[in-house]
Amino acid sequence: MEFEKEIAAVLQSRRSDTDMLNIIEVLRFAPDNFQRAFDIALEMDRRNLVKLLYSNFNASKVIVEFTLLAKK
Repeated sequence: MEFEKEIAAVLQSRRSDTDMLNIIEVLRFAPDNFQRAFDIALEMDRRNLVKLLYSNFNASKVIVEFTLLAKK
C-alpha cells in the first residue's frame, strides 16, 4: 500500500497519556505536505485504526483519535 511506512510510524507514536495526536507533528511534515497527512488520516480512518477528528490547513493540524483496533 501507498502509506504503510507513515501509518506504521503513526501507530508507533501512540502515547500512554492520550489517544489523540496530530499526524503532521508526528510525521514532521512541512505545511506543504498537509494534503498527504490528510490522505494518511483518511486511509487510517478507512481501516478503522483512527477516527479523523479535526483538520485545519492554516493551523497545520490533522488530529486523529486511535480506535480500539489500533491499540491492540
